[in-house]
Amino acid sequence: MVQHINLLTRHKARKGFLTLALIGLGLLTLVLAAMAAKTEWQLQRQRQLETQTRQSLDDLKAAVEKKRQTLGLVESEAMGRQMALWRSQVEGRREWADLLQKGELGSAMGYSQWLETLAGVHVDGVWLQGVDIGKGGQALSVQGKSLSAEAVMRYIEQVNEAFKPMNVRFTSMEILQDPATAESGVARQVSTLSFKIY
Repeated sequence: MVQHINLLTRHKARKGFLTLALIGLGLLTLVLAAMAAKTEWQLQRQRQLETQTRQSLDDLKAAVEKKRQTLGLVESEAMGRQMALWRSQVEGRREWADLLQKGELGSAMGYSQWLETLAGVHVDGVWLQGVDIGKGGQALSVQGKSLSAEAVMRYIEQVNEAFKPMNVRFTSMEILQDPATAESGVARQVSTLSFKIY
């Protein structure tokens, strides 16, 4: 008995499978290359559109600036900025003027008239020890000593009368008895009062 073995057939089958795999791989490579080319073409087109859009924007900006200069808007905007600066400076000065007018910063005329008026008031048995002008000239207080409460009351009446033209009025007072002190060489005790009017 004779048997024939066909070795070529198996070899052909293996060779056919390898050929099919190579053809499939080649087709896949072609498809990927085509997709890459299409994507590159789309990117190139987008870049061109972006360049054109930027150029159009630059042209429009130049045209708008030219129109603004033609219409004089550049000067008016500069004038507007200058006016805003001046307005802020005026507002700052107005605040200072308001403070001065209200007297919160003191009197622009000073307080010499007040001191002259105080110096012109004299009551026997009363002497001044201090004057305090506070709250920007809105508060005035006078401290002193006296030999009697009656002398302090006469002093307050005279001071209020003297300050009437300046629209200043003393409405409060504090009177304290000082401890008795002996004068040197005199046997009797001198009693004084400390007072403050405001």
